Amino acid sequence: MHSDLIHQLQAIVDSSADSDSNRTIARYLLTHLMTLDALSVQVIASACYASIATVSRFVRSLGYDGFAQLKQITVHYRHSVNASTSDYLEELPYTIGDREAVESYTENIADSLMRFQKDIPIDQLDHICQLIHDSDNVALYGFFQPGLLAKQLQFLFLSIGRYTESYDLVEDHEERARTMKKGDLAIFLSVDGNYVYGHGGAVVRMLRERGATLVLFTQNHDAAIREMFDEVLLLGTQDTKRAGYYKLQLATELLFSRYMKLYSPDAPLKA
Repeated sequence: MHSDLIHQLQAIVDSSADSDSNRTIARYLLTHLMTLDALSVQVIASACYASIATVSRFVRSLGYDGFAQLKQITVHYRHSVNASTSDYLEELPYTIGDREAVESYTENIADSLMRFQKDIPIDQLDHICQLIHDSDNVALYGFFQPGLLAKQLQFLFLSIGRYTESYDLVEDHEERARTMKKGDLAIFLSVDGNYVYGHGGAVVRMLRERGATLVLFTQNHDAAIREMFDEVLLLGTQDTKRAGYYKLQLATELLFSRYMKLYSPDAPLKA
């Protein structure tokens, strides 16, 4: 099962000695991640002063069948990142002036958060907390920046002893979905629902067929998407993608705080 490649490689760099060939290869792959599909294993081996066999073993140690599969993953990753990062310049049009663009961007996010906080569904958050508490297994799904929030939420739950799993790559999502069953809970984080429109739609359908309970956090009000899930927590109105991300972050933080209030032995007495 593939975990997030960047985190995987960075962990090797952080934990290995300078003289370790794995550290050298990991650093090279991180540096050339966006152009990796144009490189050969021979070029990488030469640049890292390592043998082709050493590079091949390193790639397999990451969980890939070989270098060709790793290249496919990086192509998919690059296309996804390019699509996501383009939002920054679209929502921060510096053509109107640097200061004006920053002020407009910040005001938009603040306004979106203030409107959302007036209607945050606390009862629904508590119900999702109950699902997390009562489910046999809990998996958190997200991609790109929502994936980072899924990882953070996973860390928080693990820190209090509630085991959860989180997956960054669609390939991992499909593999995990095949093992989930009735009594398991899958929580999806998708600001605009693009995950469901894309490759993730097959994952959602597979999980439904297997009987898992499906929860979605999104600002997309499309009824067709809502019908695919057992429960949908709406993040207020359909705002810009960046504003939606901040609402998603707030919702996940509130979800964990409500879980602590309801189920932590150290929590204050319940009202």
